[in-house]
Amino acid sequence: MIILGIANDETASACVVKDGKLVAAASEERFTREKMDNSWPSNAIDYCLNFVNCPLEQIDYITYGWSAGFDAEKHLLEYFDRIVYEAKNNPDGLDIFRERIDTEIKQDRKKRDEFWAFVDENGLRDRAFSYDHHDAHAFSAYSCSPFENALIVTCDGRGDFMSFSVGEFSPDEVTWHYRGSSVDSLGFFYGRITGLLGYRPHRHEGKVTGLAAYGDPLKLLPQFREMIYVKDGKIYGQPGDYFRPFYTNYSDPLKKLIDENTREDVAAAAQYHLEECITEIVTHYVKKTDAEYVCMSGGVFANVRANQCILEIPGVKNVFIQPQMGDGGLCVGAAANLLYEEGRHKVQMEDAYLGPEYSDQEIETALQQYTDIRFERADDPTDQAIEAITNNEVIGWYNGRMEFGPRALCNRSIIYHCKDTSVNDWLNERMDRTEFMPFAPVTLEELAPRCYKGWQKDHIASKYMTITYNCTEEMTENCPATVHIDGTARPQIVNESNNPKMYRLLKGFYEKTGGLSLINTSFNRHEEPIVNKPAEAIDALRSGMVDLLVIGSYVARKEQ
Repeated sequence: MIILGIANDETASACVVKDGKLVAAASEERFTREKMDNSWPSNAIDYCLNFVNCPLEQIDYITYGWSAGFDAEKHLLEYFDRIVYEAKNNPDGLDIFRERIDTEIKQDRKKRDEFWAFVDENGLRDRAFSYDHHDAHAFSAYSCSPFENALIVTCDGRGDFMSFSVGEFSPDEVTWHYRGSSVDSLGFFYGRITGLLGYRPHRHEGKVTGLAAYGDPLKLLPQFREMIYVKDGKIYGQPGDYFRPFYTNYSDPLKKLIDENTREDVAAAAQYHLEECITEIVTHYVKKTDAEYVCMSGGVFANVRANQCILEIPGVKNVFIQPQMGDGGLCVGAAANLLYEEGRHKVQMEDAYLGPEYSDQEIETALQQYTDIRFERADDPTDQAIEAITNNEVIGWYNGRMEFGPRALCNRSIIYHCKDTSVNDWLNERMDRTEFMPFAPVTLEELAPRCYKGWQKDHIASKYMTITYNCTEEMTENCPATVHIDGTARPQIVNESNNPKMYRLLKGFYEKTGGLSLINTSFNRHEEPIVNKPAEAIDALRSGMVDLLVIGSYVARKEQ
């Protein structure tokens, strides 16, 4: 059975699930080179179908995880209760509440029609299925996780009139406990603060997370708690001067409030409040269901500090965050939803290396196009890479299939040592980035217990760089460039089976230098997608973004 999954908004993407295994997935941005491209994912679809050598007309199902619309059975009663609550407690917010619903109806129609037009143009109507946005998020987390029974939590800006959901999932049954309206959106709350700090909402929230560690959260916490809060296991936004469930349109009182405080204090209060809201609501349902495992998806769960808070909830043994937690992962969730209805509750997802791979012949052909590049074949570049790193050179590391999701996981990464605390300034400048969180470390599995407090071998989230840990004193001293001011780091843990090439580099580097980790940051400039084709990696070498390029079986340098 071959299922083609599609998502065509935010980060448009496609995937193929073949006989229950996720075998290919990619986002359109990697082909068009437009960050978070939300156009119809024609390139991603072509890649996925070519990977399984299956023409479109021969697929068994096509599934869609965005803009299924308002489902009265799922939403109506909770929306009715929520509107009544607003009328009683915040009647001045009803106009904004109505505006949110009206906007969502108009905004989603175009994307939904785009999918069905594609279906009908290709004669696939009898094989096409559309699923609720947050259901798709939930199934993308549950079905790809290693847990049979789990509490599933989704949280984002909005989708199909919701911004939050909580459900219990098992192989045989799904029980929904809560669906939060798109008015009560923690994603909009955090995104608005992102915009007020001068960044781009729905894109630069990670900057706020990093900046938060430098501020005092208590100064603005009372005001932020007025904007949105948790009560009895439900989230309540309070539309008015301080809060609107939109990324834009800031009132004068809100702008004045933000302008009167430092950016650090604003970010700190936003991060603290996000963490306390998510922790409170997840704790409520962990206690209610006795859940030991929690799976998360939705754009808010790109917030690695909030994910750490969930792992630390008493009673929670382990967590899984869908590696493509944003709307780009809805293609996977839609396919998983269909499989669950067919009686198959798991999608086999071995890793996130699901994108295109280029042969040595293709790489060599690309290298030969440039007269200012010298290169040599090196089936094992470990020693050369270690020598370059110890000589303070930045490595472009291009290996195997491209990762699916926002994190580079050492197949399209930039690598450097962790000793130089100034690296976060000069290397970010090289890549035209402005970041407040240090670069992430990549660490050998056998060294992880020396680096991260509470880390366990079964912590699958650390495989995908979707969670932070408090660092040990040894890690802080050994790898200061990757430890944040709050004592945390967001690691990728590597073993020999999941990335043998990076494993050899890490092991060799440790044996030669005693370095417990290496810096791993995504192979791209600011506001560009992570590199896909060999030429894009070579351009980074030619422009001076990296000093040495390890690409396939080749090692390349720019001629001096």
